[in-house]
Amino acid sequence: MDPTNELRIWRLRKRNLYVDAELRQVPDSGEWDLLVYYGMTLTSSRRCATRAEAVGEGKSRRTELEREGWTFHW
Repeated sequence: MDPTNELRIWRLRKRNLYVDAELRQVPDSGEWDLLVYYGMTLTSSRRCATRAEAVGEGKSRRTELEREGWTFHW
C-alpha cells in the first residue's frame, strides 16, 4: 500500500471499531479503485472507470453503513 497514491474519503466509527474508504488511482489507466478497510484489513475493493464513479460508490457504501449505526469520524 503506497500512501502517496491513496486518499481517504471517509472514516466511520462504531464503538471502538472503524471503517475507512480510500480512493487509489490505477497507474496508466485513468481508472480508480475504491478500497474499504475494516480496521487495517481490506474488506472490499471496486474498480471504477472514473473518479466520480468511485466517489459515488463510496457514498453509497457509507449510506449503507450509516443505516447500520456507524457514525462519521475523521
